[in-house]
Amino acid sequence: MYLIRVGASFVLILCLGCLVSLANDQPQSASATKPTKQPYFWIFLTSGKSTASVDRVEIEKMQAAHLSNFGRLHGEGKLFMAGPLSDPDKILRGIVVVTAMDAASVPKLFESDPYVTNGYLQVDSIEMDVAIGEFQRNVDPQSMAEYRMVLLERSSKSIEASTDEVAKNLVYCKSIHDGKHLCFVGWFNDNKSARRGVMLFRKMDDAKLEEMIAELPSIKSTTWRAKKIPLFMSDGIIK
Repeated sequence: MYLIRVGASFVLILCLGCLVSLANDQPQSASATKPTKQPYFWIFLTSGKSTASVDRVEIEKMQAAHLSNFGRLHGEGKLFMAGPLSDPDKILRGIVVVTAMDAASVPKLFESDPYVTNGYLQVDSIEMDVAIGEFQRNVDPQSMAEYRMVLLERSSKSIEASTDEVAKNLVYCKSIHDGKHLCFVGWFNDNKSARRGVMLFRKMDDAKLEEMIAELPSIKSTTWRAKKIPLFMSDGIIK
């Protein structure tokens, strides 16, 4: 588990491995053993209103319910990855990857999370196609690791990557996918913003990371830009 700040207070966000033990206390639904072919959604948990005036006891109650909801979703086979971000802008607080019937169904997954329902965290969901990487369910909840999330965004509103360039992006990502450096790539189905996808790397030398990102065709052409943010998750949760 790791602490992130919500307003003036610290809140625990679960790394996915920690959800395993919580999920053992949750009833297992059919979806846990027979996953449905529902789309994936990448979720950014973003800053909401401040908890500065909220009593500490109440915060602890909300925190317990927040973690319990994550454990329930994992036990039902709906949550695959989660962890806090160290965003220097203090806007993006954490990420969650879930499956849901559609975008309208995503908020329902957080109806029992008081941080969300009371506005202390906001849910920003984006439908995603998993291009590279597989989610691992049986991981050691005590073995945490630092990753680098690379958020890929369109550089200009008037310029979009061509179909050919996007295909070249995938070819390049496959060529460097080894589980030791690049371990996940997801493309966003988001026509309302500049966000185009996300890459997850194991923590590595910053110069090496910059070099690998710079070779992505859409970065080379300056069609896309990249924002790097530290992400903390269970070691080996994605390969």
